[in-house]
Amino acid sequence: MKRGFTLIELLLVVAVLGVLLVLAAPPMFAAIERARVGRVLTELQSIEVAIEAFRIDHGRYPPVTVSCMAADADEVLQLPRELADGGYLPPSPRTKASTLMRDPFNPKGTYKYAAPENYWMNGAMQRQRYPVWVPSDFPSGMSAGGRFDDSADSPLAWAVWSQGPRAQAGKGLNEKAPTARFTWYERLGDHGVIGRFKERNGPSWSTLQ
Repeated sequence: MKRGFTLIELLLVVAVLGVLLVLAAPPMFAAIERARVGRVLTELQSIEVAIEAFRIDHGRYPPVTVSCMAADADEVLQLPRELADGGYLPPSPRTKASTLMRDPFNPKGTYKYAAPENYWMNGAMQRQRYPVWVPSDFPSGMSAGGRFDDSADSPLAWAVWSQGPRAQAGKGLNEKAPTARFTWYERLGDHGVIGRFKERNGPSWSTLQ
């Protein structure tokens, strides 16, 4: 006669599986985070190539996209449509976003882009330039002082960034991101943005080396 499991035995098995899952979850989530961070760093370099190719072809960096409408929140500071329209980045015809390069930490939107260039506001090109926060000690970014700079000779040429892990809970949403160091993601489990910058008369570099 075959003997089935008793309720106590089943509950014991479930409890053991639960303990194993709890022990396995942190390393698994850490591995996922490391993989996403690595992908971000690689893709930000690809975006840099596209931005610089656009500048070579047009004599300026691409414009910024902003909106004052809450419904467009995910599209604010998205990667420029001009990069997809010009073939510098792969287009995404099925979404509002300009490119298939989605931020792995924010799948609803692309990576972010800002530069002291002209900008689109609600579909209309503005004559003003977009102001980007530039710390007084840029590119170090450690100083609390600085200013929103929209000048053509700003020390910052452009910035692209991922909102990073746990952005809704942390420093990554600060208005001084991504140039202020306290807004940066620095280690596993941290909050903050993962960015790449180009100095006006200098090199490009990443917040994570």
